[in-house]
Amino acid sequence: MKICFWVPDGTGLRNYLFSKLLDKFDESDEIILLTVLPESIIDEVKKIHTQKIVYKQVEIYYESIWGKLIKEIITNARLRQYTRKVKNETIMINWKRRNISFKAKMLYFMTAFLGFFYSFFYSAILRLEKRYKHNLQKSVYFHKQRKFLQELLPDVIFCTHQRSIDASVLIEAANSLQIPTICAVYSWDNLPKARLLVKSKYYVVWSEYMKNEMRIYYPEIEQDRIFITGTPQFEFYFNKEFYQTKEDFYKQWGLNINKKTLCFSGNDLCFPYDDFYLDDVAVEVLKMPESERPQILLRRCPVDLTGRFDKIVAKYPELIKVSEPMWISSEKGYAYNLPTFDDVKLLVNVALHSDAVINVGSTMAHDFAVMGKPAIYINYDLPFVKDWSAVVNNKYQHFRSMPTANCVIWLNSKDDIIDCVKRAMQDNPPELHDQKEWFKKIALHPVTDASENIAKTIKKIGKFNE
Repeated sequence: MKICFWVPDGTGLRNYLFSKLLDKFDESDEIILLTVLPESIIDEVKKIHTQKIVYKQVEIYYESIWGKLIKEIITNARLRQYTRKVKNETIMINWKRRNISFKAKMLYFMTAFLGFFYSFFYSAILRLEKRYKHNLQKSVYFHKQRKFLQELLPDVIFCTHQRSIDASVLIEAANSLQIPTICAVYSWDNLPKARLLVKSKYYVVWSEYMKNEMRIYYPEIEQDRIFITGTPQFEFYFNKEFYQTKEDFYKQWGLNINKKTLCFSGNDLCFPYDDFYLDDVAVEVLKMPESERPQILLRRCPVDLTGRFDKIVAKYPELIKVSEPMWISSEKGYAYNLPTFDDVKLLVNVALHSDAVINVGSTMAHDFAVMGKPAIYINYDLPFVKDWSAVVNNKYQHFRSMPTANCVIWLNSKDDIIDCVKRAMQDNPPELHDQKEWFKKIALHPVTDASENIAKTIKKIGKFNE
């Protein structure tokens, strides 16, 4: 079987090609990697798998103004409709655009105006999506990719990210040739954001919860085209070959082995004030008695290259240690920052050897739940900030998946930092049970079966085309 993997960014590379997924195919299967990323990524994949992988670089798709206009009207209309459907005003925050030109502002003003009217009729949104599809099919890029696929003749194409604009055209070209296409819904928080750009024949999702979300947000997609497989990104935590001893890990990052460790996990720049929250945490933790005071291990988001934490780390060199992500940065932008396999091992050990994690709500709560470690969610706003809110962030639609209100330790005030940290440093704080139940709800268990489940789905669908 000839299987193509479309990998548009570094995170898709990490979560799928660095996992055990490729090992689940037969040696006779031909694995082809389609990507806009450089060929050097193959070197990282070869460290893990013995299977031969063929690299095929794909051109970047540059969208026309007309195409972008239609796409953004669809996005705005869907977000407005979702807001009414689930009664959550925070969904519209996904429409905000920062630091854009006057010309772009005019474009978004126009699309928001038109999106308002389209949002009242779902049938009108679907008609607009057909028009967008027709616009893709008229592009030179579409015909190039169609010709490319006619020559390649894959049995199945698996896309690792549903928001990739390049993939949206290539998958459309594959659909026109009756090549089976599968797309992974990339993360548990993506569906309410109205960015299902890749219109594949089939989809794989993390859980029954996400499949139900597909029914809510995309009712036109038949349920038998959606497969619940789990996600491979949590499998790494169960590979004991990755585990360092506590002594080696602490020595590597300059930690005191006699102290407990609080991991501060940074977000990307959609969360613009993480460095100020780290400063707050450091100030308060230093007030704790030396015998109770944990050390802080900073793990910034791998694609955050701003250096915004540097000044905070410099203020508290004895308290804050830094575990630098082992990614290869690129000047080309966010999507071109590439993970290394060593960073996968590093993140496993950060979760293994830290006692708790703290940040403004993120998926890291689930990573730590795998290891039986509690999470603290920062839930207070900084007094000088007017354009962003941690409290509002924690009301996003995906947090409604929590089975109870106590799935994390809520940090509701700077004055509560010491109490929350003390609670997290206890053995098995009460919130940890609900945190684990939350994880079970949003990701199919056992999580170690995800690669196997996805491979079976790809094989099953691909066989229809052999």
